[in-house]
Amino acid sequence: MARNYQDVTASRRERLSPEAKAHREVFEQAYDIAVQIIGLRERHGLTQGELAERCGIDQGDISRIERGSTSPTARTLQRIAEALDSDVRLVARAR
Repeated sequence: MARNYQDVTASRRERLSPEAKAHREVFEQAYDIAVQIIGLRERHGLTQGELAERCGIDQGDISRIERGSTSPTARTLQRIAEALDSDVRLVARAR
């Protein structure tokens, strides 16, 4: 029987230590935020520099947020959302 990527990675995820699982969750959350920001920025036809100027944040910080290499503060997210005519929301997880 052929195994797919999801099967292989699910097996690996089950063997992760609690610490590794926590790091993985933080990474996934940062990645989700990054994807949303990139999508909204592109939908508005903005470069990173233009978004940075609109919200008063350094372009390098926008880049790091979009790469998921930093976790923005709530205030930073609010400033970015405002510049993108968007809201920051907590959404219940689908279970």
